[in-house]
Amino acid sequence: MNPGIRRYLDEHGATYTPEALRKGLVDAGYDPAQVDTALLEWRTEPPGKSSQRDRQTFGLWALGLHAGTLVATFALLILLRGTTAIEIATIGAIILGIALLLGGTLTWLIGRAILPSTGVTIALIVPAISAIALGGSCFALMYGSIQPPPIAGSAHLQILPPRTFDGSGTASCGVTDGGGTVLVDAFELGTLDGKMVGVNLSWYGVGDPNAPRPASGTDLSVFLNPRSDTGQPEGFGVIFSTRLEADVAENGLSGTIHFKGLASEPLEGSGEQSAPEEISGSVSWNCE
Repeated sequence: MNPGIRRYLDEHGATYTPEALRKGLVDAGYDPAQVDTALLEWRTEPPGKSSQRDRQTFGLWALGLHAGTLVATFALLILLRGTTAIEIATIGAIILGIALLLGGTLTWLIGRAILPSTGVTIALIVPAISAIALGGSCFALMYGSIQPPPIAGSAHLQILPPRTFDGSGTASCGVTDGGGTVLVDAFELGTLDGKMVGVNLSWYGVGDPNAPRPASGTDLSVFLNPRSDTGQPEGFGVIFSTRLEADVAENGLSGTIHFKGLASEPLEGSGEQSAPEEISGSVSWNCE
């Protein structure tokens, strides 16, 4: 092969199509028949004879594609899920890194095999597909397993006589499924009978978002925690006869639940079999 043609093909073969290469060589003054013969020889060379520059370029790009996918996946998880995702994202990044290493090695070998006949640009399609497929799959798995950080909010609890209470305080709200599930925890809403009052609730948005929320999609408990180790904690939860009416915003970040017949749990070690005490009232939250 003419050294000038060889040099031209090594420098531009990864960038231009065979037709463009032929035109460039012919325009440069090389004999068309000689150019056709050189192109055929150059395109059918075994992998071991492909230009060193092409091999280096392909290797660097293949490595960069997979490394870039690893960094982008990790950064996107942190951006969308917050700093609470760092631990899981780090573990996922290690797993993804191993997968990308194996996938990158395989696609690098495949790409190098087709490099002489296709050029660097076309050959890079193989590692690009590998990086996107592995990165996308790993991102989908990790994104679903990482819950968004809690949202700071407030809660208000009212208990009607004979157990009378009316208090407010800070709350921690967890929202998942795009607002389909809301978890609210408030631990210091005030005191009742010398015990700290708290509440936790779970609201599961089901069915038509414009339809009334069914009580079956709500769980609620009120607890009274003593300030000393000698006191007895009390808890009130939902039983079969409890009536709940929920009025919740579509995004789940605010709402009110009216409850009637929230039943007391048996005191630990009391052995009492009497009918449970029942309380009624309402609890509201705002995490917007």
